[in-house]
Amino acid sequence: MSEPGERCGATAVFWPDDEACEAECILPPGHDPADVHEDEILGQWSEDELPTRHPAA
Repeated sequence: MSEPGERCGATAVFWPDDEACEAECILPPGHDPADVHEDEILGQWSEDELPTRHPAA
């Protein structure tokens, strides 16, 4: 089980305009669905839409 405040930590790069923005998933580890992530500012993304890196376990 995850500790309070622990985050998934998966990252992806958004290209909203001319500059890249890195998103980091704020959802708890083991969230469901596992292939949809959420950044505090940039919002949700799916692994089908953007290549996503997962932190080492």
